[in-house]
Amino acid sequence: MTSDAGLTSQDTDYARHIQEVLSELQQMQQPPRLVTSPEELEALERESRQRTDRLGSLLVGPHLQQALDADTFQAEQEQLVRQWPKPLKNDGKVTVMVRTVQGLAVPVRLTYYRRQGQRRAGNRDAGVYAGLVLLGIYDRCTPALASEVSLCAAMLGSLDEAQAVLADRGVELDTKTVRTIAYRYAARARLEQQIERTVFEDTVAGRRVVISSDGGRLRLRETKRGPKTKKGRRRYTGAWREPKVLIVYVVDAEGKREACFAPFIDATLKGPDAVFALLRSYLQRLEITQADQVLFIADGAPWIWKRVPLLVQA
Repeated sequence: MTSDAGLTSQDTDYARHIQEVLSELQQMQQPPRLVTSPEELEALERESRQRTDRLGSLLVGPHLQQALDADTFQAEQEQLVRQWPKPLKNDGKVTVMVRTVQGLAVPVRLTYYRRQGQRRAGNRDAGVYAGLVLLGIYDRCTPALASEVSLCAAMLGSLDEAQAVLADRGVELDTKTVRTIAYRYAARARLEQQIERTVFEDTVAGRRVVISSDGGRLRLRETKRGPKTKKGRRRYTGAWREPKVLIVYVVDAEGKREACFAPFIDATLKGPDAVFALLRSYLQRLEITQADQVLFIADGAPWIWKRVPLLVQA
């Protein structure tokens, strides 16, 4: 990822840039522009969004820098470094471009900790930016941006579509970066589930809960053993697999899904026992025993119904 919209790693004069954007917005306001066609209205909206998104990123930058420079936060960084699995050494202050949810990358200065034995001029990705870790910033993306990228990657039909939608919103990332962010975000989310640190804000107490599971169809790109192609690429097969999918949601007295309750949807390729273990984990943390009614809905697949009594007992 590279910086854009005029910001570089050496440019930390946020006040000047903020004032520039405010002046541009003031010019757009006085006098109002005469819009006479759908195309002109779309262009006006895009121009307005570009400037407001830029302003939003510029406002986040100083807050990030303030947090990283705070004495209490410095102490937390040092504690994290001491607890790191491998020894780390303070390599001094460096400037890092952090991309915000609005799409603009803003520069911040913070301490880089390199691994013992790592060359000073080596790959910085092998070390740790402790301050960014504590703020939940991975892959040089704020948490809000990583969440949005992952959501697009999960909802849309392909990573190319996700990249195109993000680009239309002003977030310029290539497809490879979208894939990296989404996969690593998913890995962190799964780790949070495994150590049971995630907190479910919605409650099922006194409500009618629907649980369902089914098999899907997914085609995976699996690497083949053996020599590479003439162009140096690894050979692969496009094998079809059946993921086991689960969903938990809430319905009203008429059986209609309640929009105020965000459904829980998950899947696994590890088979029926794994998906029911995952479902059991969700239900326990939702405190499903407080629900008024629990309805299990599925087709007649034997692998589902022979495990339902065990789930109910658990």
